[in-house]
Amino acid sequence: MYTQDFPPENADLVTALADVLNINLQVVYDALNKKVSLTDNIDCIFKDVSVVVGANGVPLSSTIFTLDDKTRNLQGLEVVRATNTTNSAVYPTGGIFITWQQVQTGVQIQHVTGLPANNKFTLRVIGYY
Repeated sequence: MYTQDFPPENADLVTALADVLNINLQVVYDALNKKVSLTDNIDCIFKDVSVVVGANGVPLSSTIFTLDDKTRNLQGLEVVRATNTTNSAVYPTGGIFITWQQVQTGVQIQHVTGLPANNKFTLRVIGYY
């Protein structure tokens, strides 16, 4: 919004409105042009976690990842990528779901569904606050 687009007698009003509108319109414009990111707009974190599970989905060793802010409670985890680092020709067998518990040192993974046993996977997870 530009003051020169309006009659001179409305310049003060247009200037006051333009200060507010132009900033907000730029935010909308950026969002519509694919400049919206998950971490900028949703209270969440990304973490990469290495895990090997047995046939029952329980990790073969204790699997804990740290949180940047240990004073906040996570509401949930979502797996957005799974990479098999043992054998790249072996893929997840189904949807990957994690059961977990928030502990003093971070998040402890208790079970992981959808992964073949005895293969090391790096999971990219989103933790939602």
